Amino acid sequence: MTDNNRDIDERIRFVAKHYKPNVFDPRKGWEKIQKQMAPERKRRKLPLFYSAAAAVALLLVVTVFYFTSNIERELIAKADNTLYVLPDSSRIEMQQGAELKYDKNFGKTERRVSMLGEISFAVARNEGKPFIVSTPGAQIRVLGTEFTVLADDAETRLSVISGKVLFTPGRPVIPLLCTAGMSVHYTAGTENIKVNSPGSSMEINGKNQSLVFNNSQLKDVSLVLSNFYDVQIELPEEESALTFTSSFAQKSVVEIVNIINLTLDTHLVIRL
Repeated sequence: MTDNNRDIDERIRFVAKHYKPNVFDPRKGWEKIQKQMAPERKRRKLPLFYSAAAAVALLLVVTVFYFTSNIERELIAKADNTLYVLPDSSRIEMQQGAELKYDKNFGKTERRVSMLGEISFAVARNEGKPFIVSTPGAQIRVLGTEFTVLADDAETRLSVISGKVLFTPGRPVIPLLCTAGMSVHYTAGTENIKVNSPGSSMEINGKNQSLVFNNSQLKDVSLVLSNFYDVQIELPEEESALTFTSSFAQKSVVEIVNIINLTLDTHLVIRL
């Protein structure tokens, strides 16, 4: 007998010895196997579903946070004397129709806002983070003070109640340090700046190159001339409080300085 035939005989004897009727039903066996496998398949699918749902939820949260954190904040007054408190605790009072905007970077390194209409500011003092108001025609920079601004595309008006404000028109670019009681009226179309102080006034016009000084201190006159003509003018400290009254049109800075020196016997010097 060959080895192959011997193996077959052994398998037949094994089956005959252990076989019992109705003990093994192939169909029932397969059903049992399927029941055992079903929970495993469900366990695989459920984590996959929840993982996908969690990923979608996380993406939604991140998207909403990104867009809301980058949205520009806009305040619009629907009535007169509308009050708001800004994130830095500065207070503003807006008249009807006034608009104020600031972005997500407000208060990080500086406090910058843009505005239209009429708004009164009570700025919380913070020397490390200047408060800057931009209008269509000018920029106002403060550290902590109270002032009112009325602005549109054509003009900007500033009134200082307390503290110090640096007002810089768009053109001509002449930084003007304004203190309590001072006001500035800037008209963009004519490039005209009117500055009123208690007891004095100035008017600067970039279009027709004219200057008007009325009882103005020489420190203010020299500052205006330096910026208007883009030169450096040196003024002796003891002469800075002297006052000057005159008007000039289409004059060079050399002519104006000579007239001042001759009129007041002063010693202004131009450094080109």
